[in-house]
Amino acid sequence: MNVRKLSAVAVTALGLAWTGAAGAAQTPNYYECAGKNANLTLIVGSKAEVGILPPQTTLNLELGKKSYSFSEGDIETERTRIGDLKEVTLEHIPDLHIKFASVVIPEVSLGDGPVSFKSQLILTTLNTPFSPIPFEGVVNPSRYIDLNCTASLVYF
Repeated sequence: MNVRKLSAVAVTALGLAWTGAAGAAQTPNYYECAGKNANLTLIVGSKAEVGILPPQTTLNLELGKKSYSFSEGDIETERTRIGDLKEVTLEHIPDLHIKFASVVIPEVSLGDGPVSFKSQLILTTLNTPFSPIPFEGVVNPSRYIDLNCTASLVYF
């Protein structure tokens, strides 16, 4: 093999290595979702070096004219087969009800750009009345809002 062929092989191999590294799948850390009278933003933190990823997870939710903001300690996460279930408490009135918001974030592998997907925001009211008469009816009624979401990787 002469020098010219060796150089061509080396450049081709190096080019393939760079292409593979650039095209490697990445995990998103920023999710934006919008639906009827609802907007949700989820930023997934890593507790790693600041400047690359945010230090903690935050979830911002707009429902109509109300805005909510939650930090990592307020967000319950449960891994399921359909994705990560993120749940927050919107309102807690003792002896009356607790209102929750839940969303499923599927596992997403990013390629060259953002990935779009559909999900649902589930607004649940858990009735907790304090009365001598047992509660009758659905104890935890839910409302479902279809969401159009985008997952991406954002550097902070």
